[in-house]
Amino acid sequence: MAEMMAKGETADVLFWVGCAGSFDDRAKKITKALVKILNHCNVKFAVLGTEESCTGDPAKRAGNEFTFQMQAMMNIQVLNGYEVKKIVTACPHCFNTLKNEYPELGGNYEVVHHTQLIQDLINTGKLALEGSQTYKGKKITFHDPCYLGRANDVY
Repeated sequence: MAEMMAKGETADVLFWVGCAGSFDDRAKKITKALVKILNHCNVKFAVLGTEESCTGDPAKRAGNEFTFQMQAMMNIQVLNGYEVKKIVTACPHCFNTLKNEYPELGGNYEVVHHTQLIQDLINTGKLALEGSQTYKGKKITFHDPCYLGRANDVY
């Protein structure tokens, strides 16, 4: 994001990588795959890199509201400084926190989960699935991380 701003450019979407997407080997695969999709579909996106910090979700869930608010306020200051409007994340916890907890602290953004963004890219014809006829008319189920379906009605 800083590099784009230095060039006078803006991103349409900020990709919030999250802790798991940065450090967990399985989640890193999701991060890399999403970047490939964004690039393939010519989505102008940026990441915060070292400016991204934990959303504060673990602290909040553990009952440490003070630590949560400190982390959230630092992130909101960075996000607002870059005038971020839309955020995509692969992490259900980051999704829930950025979407539902940050607005009361001044962090008002359009927040989408990567599955929602991918569905939108498919619906608008920007992304096609190879072998999609194989799945036509069949039911497909994906695991519901609690913060998507049960907490945010994302199915």
